[in-house]
Amino acid sequence: MEISGQADRREAVAVRRREVSFRSGQDECAAWLYTAPELDGPRPMVIMGHGLGAVREMRLDAYAQRFAEAGWSVLVFDYRHLGASGGMPRQLLDIDRQRADWHAALAFARTLPEVDVDRIALWGSSFGGGHVLQVAAEDTRIAAVVAQCPFTDGPASLRARIRTGPLSVVVLTVAGVLDTVGSWFGAKPILLPMAGTSWMPAFVASPDALAGASALLPAGTRLSRRTSALLKRLPSVRAQVSKNIELTENDGGEEPLTGVGRDSMWGVLRGPAEEFDAANALAARLVLRLPLDRPGRALARLRTPTLLCVCDHDAAAPATATKRHARGLAHVHVQSYPCDHFGIYVGEHFQRAVRDQLYFLAIQFDYTARTTQ
Repeated sequence: MEISGQADRREAVAVRRREVSFRSGQDECAAWLYTAPELDGPRPMVIMGHGLGAVREMRLDAYAQRFAEAGWSVLVFDYRHLGASGGMPRQLLDIDRQRADWHAALAFARTLPEVDVDRIALWGSSFGGGHVLQVAAEDTRIAAVVAQCPFTDGPASLRARIRTGPLSVVVLTVAGVLDTVGSWFGAKPILLPMAGTSWMPAFVASPDALAGASALLPAGTRLSRRTSALLKRLPSVRAQVSKNIELTENDGGEEPLTGVGRDSMWGVLRGPAEEFDAANALAARLVLRLPLDRPGRALARLRTPTLLCVCDHDAAAPATATKRHARGLAHVHVQSYPCDHFGIYVGEHFQRAVRDQLYFLAIQFDYTARTTQ
């Protein structure tokens, strides 16, 4: 099936965004709920979740705004242990817990009176793109799935990571073992960067990873004083960080960041209006699980209409592995974009991807006629 981005031709409607939360396990997940008040009756909903260590402020609001303007209800949430959500320790990425968060978001959405419970779609990006495939295979009530630059195959991602920096993979592995053992005794997590240069012990490491990941943050985001001082000593690394991010001067005042702010040298961040704290850091124990995770296999088990938006030059989630999992499956539609892993979030590739995603969902839900004025 050829996807042609036409769904955003409908007239945009007014959008309201409010802060909500829902329970997952013993903690609360923070979320934004987007609605179009002028549209009456239960409407389809899209539930959105981000990728590896990312929070909702990292461009998910841009996607949600476009979907909501087209008449959809949208729920955008942070996983436990990250962003505005609860959960200790901070910066922990547990695959099973994150998928439980998706199921909790679904349960919450099905209680909302403005939602048509038979027309709920999952939208996941990067690591979240793998999650939605697995969750849809477990919940047959989901009506459609969009997986953008999805992580589908741990072994393929590991091979790509070894090619970009074999020595740093060794460091990652050692840190992962130490962090796992430490967790058995209640030690604080060993934090390693989520994104970094090829020589850094980062989960996503390539020549364009640091620039691409930092470009997703809103303009005016500030780095902690400790990380700012480190970058000043590493001008080549500083040059790769997006201009959206400002350094904090060492003026002798109090450290402006709290929470994870004293826990990581890799990049602790605060938003321009102090609306979020985040970090370019994850607990190292994740590295022992990543190579074993292959959510792309779930594509063969589910029968839910699925759109895979694949980045052809993706070094983090190789396109060839994703296309291999999708091959021969009639319910799976693949759209390719000539960009790297982070390129689909901005610029012309973002615009095209949103149009394609809206059009795909409009076809699945027959929703265009319902919202056209």
